[in-house]
Amino acid sequence: MSTGENIEWDIDVSILTNRFILNELLRVLGIATLITAAIVTLIMLPSILSGSMYTSSSNARDAKYALMLIGILFLFTALFIIAYYGNKYMLSYNLDSRSVSTITRENQKAKNSKINFLLIFAGLLTGNPTAAGTGFLAASHQNQDIKWKNVKKAIFYPKSKTITLKAGFAEKSIVFCTPENYYSVEQFIRTMCKDDCRIKEK
Repeated sequence: MSTGENIEWDIDVSILTNRFILNELLRVLGIATLITAAIVTLIMLPSILSGSMYTSSSNARDAKYALMLIGILFLFTALFIIAYYGNKYMLSYNLDSRSVSTITRENQKAKNSKINFLLIFAGLLTGNPTAAGTGFLAASHQNQDIKWKNVKKAIFYPKSKTITLKAGFAEKSIVFCTPENYYSVEQFIRTMCKDDCRIKEK
């Protein structure tokens, strides 16, 4: 729905086939992979320093298992997204004269809340602050609101019907449009962006 002062709409976005969401997902999994690799490297550091890394079959076996675990992590993540989320994420957008709001719809929020609760509970139960912190952080970021005055860069992707907005450090909004409303949303964002906002089209 659109009025003279705001534009709002609902959209279901594919998770595994949308390159913008997939990039964010791979970034998160990449961080998890780097952490795993760092832990494995620390465990194997004595063997590396002593030069026995390649002469010990147990070291080679441990490295192989680590790579297998990383592969399993990616596989189970994809299967979980398909089974639990149905490979879609339900969002609502509201653009007005003050800000752009990305809202997780209630059905989606209910699913997310269950996962966040399990992360928090598992973290507290096992004494793992990382898991608990991840759950708390995810729970607090169900919705996002970025003020136009803070937007520093806007990138338009007409073919993908998507617009990315970048504000402060790690503050980013991906606006997924429908084929019907993309150009009206694009014009609205161009109008709302300040003079110091960099605009690109890809």
